[in-house]
Amino acid sequence: MTTKTGVTNGGDGRGGPGKRPKVLLTGGRAPVALEMARLLAAAGCEVHVAESMRRYLCRVSNAVAGCHEVPGPAYDPEGFVNGLERIVRRERIDRIVPTCEELFYVASGLERLERWCRVFAAPLDRLRRLHSKWAFIRRVEELGFAVPATRLLPDPSAWSDRRAASASAADGEPAARADGCVLKPEFSRSGAKVRFIRADDRWPPVPEERSFPWVAQHYVRGRGLCTYSVAHDGKLAAHAAYAVDYSVRGGACFYFEPLRHAALTKWVSDFVRLERFTGQIAFDFIETADGALYPIECNPRTTSGIHLFGPDDRLADALLDPESLGDTIAQPRPGTRKMLALPMLALGWRGRGSRRGLREWLRKLASARDVVYSRDDPRPFREQWLMLNELRRIARARGLTMLEASTADIEWNGSGGLR
Repeated sequence: MTTKTGVTNGGDGRGGPGKRPKVLLTGGRAPVALEMARLLAAAGCEVHVAESMRRYLCRVSNAVAGCHEVPGPAYDPEGFVNGLERIVRRERIDRIVPTCEELFYVASGLERLERWCRVFAAPLDRLRRLHSKWAFIRRVEELGFAVPATRLLPDPSAWSDRRAASASAADGEPAARADGCVLKPEFSRSGAKVRFIRADDRWPPVPEERSFPWVAQHYVRGRGLCTYSVAHDGKLAAHAAYAVDYSVRGGACFYFEPLRHAALTKWVSDFVRLERFTGQIAFDFIETADGALYPIECNPRTTSGIHLFGPDDRLADALLDPESLGDTIAQPRPGTRKMLALPMLALGWRGRGSRRGLREWLRKLASARDVVYSRDDPRPFREQWLMLNELRRIARARGLTMLEASTADIEWNGSGGLR
């Protein structure tokens, strides 16, 4: 365990008005976790981080009072929850706020951890339904929202059947639509393994058996939109939306500008109300030319929308003290521009072949602020290079891609956790 100095106000959140709790963030490697730590520290919280990597962004952040090593939850779920319990008891933690997919392992130990502190996570069965790209669409449809045509491919034989029938599928099936379909594992993240199949394409060979189930979903033409929200017992406390203007193909976005979109806000507000959801929740949508919204998938955790919030936008209140907001919803201020500088530099110019497109990329590159670098907290920017070296070593040793290595020890694919 590493303890740092210089953090003020370590209030326990229960000792009287105006005090902020000690907060334990699980996951410290992702930029979203660093953003969360900075926002909570700026609001007066004493922030601790539990992480299984040796090198990670939050490790060297001025916003973090203490760093604690825990086992990788995907490899040792029992040891992970045991480690969290020890940290909570030793440091007298008041709140646990998960950030990435370790959320599901935290939720598996919810009953045990909540004996000692509050945990900002929904029960595991609820989270599973939202994380599943099949169960989520079925749930959305049950609640009366429009959804893209979607089919579950539970095993290799189902994949083979769809491959054989793709050229002559009946109207209404995902593979038969003129726009084709999207194939993705039922449980996946950051666009990993997503495949786009045009209507006249041959289906690819059957993936390895251990990667099933998969989902085949009608490809909806339109603009990609994303949201990130915080809800308590079905009531929206914070909300941000942004368009997918710059992203890895089929995957993560790396430029963020707030979008005020009344229909999106209403959709999310209605969904969390009907679900009586508590926690962080994010959605990916396609908006068609006529303004129809189609949800594609849900991530019930911290996502990149958090980068749009500043210290004065009251996200900490939305997380820790929603009653103080009254009937208002915390939202990022207009005009905010954030980016992940490394992918924006490396990938943002691709596909911007016109002069206008290149000028727009240069304008946004010059006007947006990197989410990792901060003049008052510069060390995480240097740490990311050391973290990338560690991920490269892990990827080489285990035969993984860098993206796979970045989540291998925390990812959750529908099972796993405490029994």
